Amino acid sequence: MEIVAHGLWTAAAAVAAKRTRGIRLRTGWAVWWGVFPDVLAFGPMIGAGLALRLVEGAGAAQSGQLVPRVRLGLPLYPTGHSVLVFLLVFGIACILARRVLFEMLGWLLHIMLDIPTHSYSYYSTRFLWPVSNFSIDGIPWWTPWLWVSTYVALLVVYLLLWKKGWLSRGVSPQEKPVSAPVGRE
Repeated sequence: MEIVAHGLWTAAAAVAAKRTRGIRLRTGWAVWWGVFPDVLAFGPMIGAGLALRLVEGAGAAQSGQLVPRVRLGLPLYPTGHSVLVFLLVFGIACILARRVLFEMLGWLLHIMLDIPTHSYSYYSTRFLWPVSNFSIDGIPWWTPWLWVSTYVALLVVYLLLWKKGWLSRGVSPQEKPVSAPVGRE
């Protein structure tokens, strides 16, 4: 799955968790952790490519590439997409924070969404790395019907969240104060 869909799914899950379970979490941080594996894997490569573009100046535009190809960061892909690495980092972070950091579960959601939506030919998700390189040959996320169905599903989810009134910053129906009965005293 691509990074925008990861962010949208994570935001929807965070809102639903807050409203149905009363879990206290910050949606923005959940979204950050939901896109973190891809930022870890591709952020250094994009940053280095943009820095090279700035250094090379106008001469770089003649190459026909918007960003020069840089292989930096690709070894980080299995690190950010490993359930084992996630569990280790999540466990340490929760111990240090002395509470469960529900926002970090966006990272786990990212991995779970990538397992069936990546194929052997393009960034298969080695979710048991570094113990194993096992991965599943899923359906590539850029397959037209999968990409469209992902965004149709997101649209339906967000319409449901909106219909329930869960997308507003105000008080949810469950959180409204109950007033005392009117009548007899």
